[in-house]
Amino acid sequence: MGSIQGMLDWGVALRIAAVVAYAFAFLGYTARLAVRKLKIDRVATGLAVIAVGAHTAYLVTRWIAAGRIEILLRERTGDVLTGSERFWFLISHPPYTNLFDALNFVAWAMMVCYLIIERKWGLRVVGILAVSLALVAMGEASVVSDQAIEPLVPALQSYWILIHVGMLFVSYSLFTLGAVCALLYLVRTGTASAWLGGVQAALAAVLLLLMGGAHLFLGTYEMAPAWVHQVPSQLHPGRFLDVTSAVHYFPPGAEKAVKLLVPVPGVGPFLLVAIALFLAGAIVYFVARKGPEQGTSALGYKIIGAGFAVLTVGLALLVYRIVNSPEVVIPPGVRIAPGEHGPFRFGIASNYALGLIALVWGLTLGFLVTTPFRDRISASLPDPRKLEDITYKVIIAGWPLLTIGIVMGGMWANEAWGRFWGWDPKETWALITWVVYAGYLHTRITLGWAGKRPAAIAVFAFAVVVFTFMGVNLGLTGEGLHVYGAG
Repeated sequence: MGSIQGMLDWGVALRIAAVVAYAFAFLGYTARLAVRKLKIDRVATGLAVIAVGAHTAYLVTRWIAAGRIEILLRERTGDVLTGSERFWFLISHPPYTNLFDALNFVAWAMMVCYLIIERKWGLRVVGILAVSLALVAMGEASVVSDQAIEPLVPALQSYWILIHVGMLFVSYSLFTLGAVCALLYLVRTGTASAWLGGVQAALAAVLLLLMGGAHLFLGTYEMAPAWVHQVPSQLHPGRFLDVTSAVHYFPPGAEKAVKLLVPVPGVGPFLLVAIALFLAGAIVYFVARKGPEQGTSALGYKIIGAGFAVLTVGLALLVYRIVNSPEVVIPPGVRIAPGEHGPFRFGIASNYALGLIALVWGLTLGFLVTTPFRDRISASLPDPRKLEDITYKVIIAGWPLLTIGIVMGGMWANEAWGRFWGWDPKETWALITWVVYAGYLHTRITLGWAGKRPAAIAVFAFAVVVFTFMGVNLGLTGEGLHVYGAG
């Protein structure tokens, strides 16, 4: 155990080094875009390479430590392992089996794919968005409560986990970069800020409405409180692990428990006003979509800016309520699911609602910050046909991986649950993602579409990817078997 813990400690240091190197790489890419005379292209790329190197070493330490934990558990039960069995258990626990590791792995896969793109096409402007997304993913991972490595449950002890999950995450990373290139194509081809801002504001409003539900119209925002319970540690006999889970209850007449949602004081009105302003900004932008480019002086830009300010206050208040959460009192007559007990409190760890609101906040901030530099960004981009070609090649590389991942997932499901397909929410939305990207490829290859229409489909398809990864886990489509975290 001492050597395993030492390896994990080294991993923590490597992860910190990777985050620091990513941050400096982001500053380098941004400075190069802001001040063209700065010749720091290779410096920024070098920092990104160093960050990916440290990130790779970190994932390797997690993988090896997890494998040694699997071996240790079996040796403790008296198993005598052969050399081939030891090798299998050493690689059988990849670094993406919980939300914490999954976010770190997706960030790594995206940066590896980006460096390949930069090496092949020299598209360093993509580095700003790629590195920033990697930092967001690793930052989101830092607030996840379940960061420890524990032996896999029997359902996950399969070689399918190496194929199914890994391929899906790599495909998602490629789709992210494809969406970035498609978005840059739209900017390069002169797509009006009214279109970009209007779509962004409408999407922000829709996401906030989905997260808030009908209760937002009453000025109330509801969230699932969490409860902390202990489970026996398989790794440390006699010790227990703290696990955070969402509270569930049985609605009257129902036999299946669902998440309990309770009001968060004061947050609802801010989110409702932000939604109204985003919708107003989208409408104003839509009306002015054929007019001249107005940049930051456009009325739609100012309305979205006001919505962002209100959302910022609402998000800050939500974080404050969570951090300073008193014990949540369960309403009288509510039948809590068996085994769940207080104290119940709001929590940041694995809170998808908070993560999605923060994502909306970040996307809105990105639009507001980049709009003043639109001309400079556009001038730094390569020929539109090059961006279009890169978008197509990246997506056509990710789509087969998504296809294989879904098929392998069905084969694994048949082994684990006795059926190939069960219309689980994650399965359903993975299929929807596949269909949308198949539609993109169909328009390109069969219909011969080119230009802004397929680029817009690529950006929309990535929104579906985000919903598949986060929105499904939030419970917006019902609870299923493919869920990380407390919700």
